[in-house]
Amino acid sequence: MISRIGNHIYAIKADEAIELYRNAFGLVEKEQPWRDDEGLIIHQDLWTKDGELFLSVTEYKHLPNSSFVKAFNTEICPAMLFFVFFSSESELRETFGLLNEEAKLVREIELEGTDIVCELVDKFGVFWHLRVPTDVNRVTSHFHTTL
Repeated sequence: MISRIGNHIYAIKADEAIELYRNAFGLVEKEQPWRDDEGLIIHQDLWTKDGELFLSVTEYKHLPNSSFVKAFNTEICPAMLFFVFFSSESELRETFGLLNEEAKLVREIELEGTDIVCELVDKFGVFWHLRVPTDVNRVTSHFHTTL
């Protein structure tokens, strides 16, 4: 039985991606990253302050069969897509402000019904759907039924 799915990003300039995501989401590293002979990151986990694994990151060079992925335009096929739910608009705006540097804005911060949402593809090619739901149970149950 599968109990959870792991989130992993392959990013060009993984060190910069880790720094951005640590700041944007308040994440911590529990251990030093595993690096190759060139000093590039092979694997680094990022954890919430509550102790849950949020995502892991690897330098793009280590992506298996990266020539297949390079065939896609990142505007059409992002490297990864994440839905992140916040408890307040101020938290969403702070994260959006950090992720938005050199990003491609997909959707401005706006109301969708009674939820606050925005979407962007960050400078590492990762698609972020950020949301402050008025009813977390409704949003997460809808998300799980559409998978």
